[in-house]
Amino acid sequence: MENTDADLASGRGLRPFVVRHQMVLFVLLTYLISWSFVIPADGALIPYGPMIAAFIVLAVAAGRGGVAGLWKQMTRWRVGWKWWLLAPGVLIVVHLCAFMINIALGARIVNTAHVASLPVYLSATVLPLLLLGGQWEEPGWMGYAQRRFQDRFVDSVLKATLVVGLIRIVWHTPLLVYGTIPWFDFLFGIFALQIIFTWLYNAAGASVLIAMVAHLFSNVMTATVKPLFSPADQQRYWLIMVAVEFLVAIGILIATRGRLGLKPTNERAVANAE
Repeated sequence: MENTDADLASGRGLRPFVVRHQMVLFVLLTYLISWSFVIPADGALIPYGPMIAAFIVLAVAAGRGGVAGLWKQMTRWRVGWKWWLLAPGVLIVVHLCAFMINIALGARIVNTAHVASLPVYLSATVLPLLLLGGQWEEPGWMGYAQRRFQDRFVDSVLKATLVVGLIRIVWHTPLLVYGTIPWFDFLFGIFALQIIFTWLYNAAGASVLIAMVAHLFSNVMTATVKPLFSPADQQRYWLIMVAVEFLVAIGILIATRGRLGLKPTNERAVANAE
């Protein structure tokens, strides 16, 4: 008979200790790994930190089964065509709305060098984001932390989302300190994306892959649209974009009645077994 987490936590040794404190250890490991090169990298974070931390904690606490479970979420691509459209589509629409509003308020396009040539655009903008973009955070945030807090707070998906969102916001602190992101994105934009990604993740049957696609397109659209404008217009674009994201997040909360796509327990059990 397999031991449950409760059985393991009652014992002594490394594994029971990790089982008892796995969420705290996940957060500490995530920050330690991700922030390890903040100073020499001028405030940059290691995007793989949450994923690496999740795999380490799972390997110790749950063994091969835990690692395999996270990998299964990362490779869950049979989710229905509409989620493959919505994951990039929602973020594309957010940025297009921000672009059009910014233009309507007087912004002018002053730089197109980064999009003038497809090879240059793909190699200088898209490829770096594919390798080092924020989508690599999602196995840790969605596949590990969000999933476990949803299991803990079975009566409130929003409560779980709030906790993971706060952990994610603190993780981005070096970007705020070094001036990489503005305060309004730090406080509101990150949490808005947490709500959007949680909805996509849950509604697509616990597919981390779908959340990763959404995060990738968020980064790509920002890196594509923001540099089109002058520095002053870039700040206004960023503010508008965060406002639109926040409105979309509120709309999702209302439309899903706070469930954020999470299915009843019995339906989730079936989906997880597939």
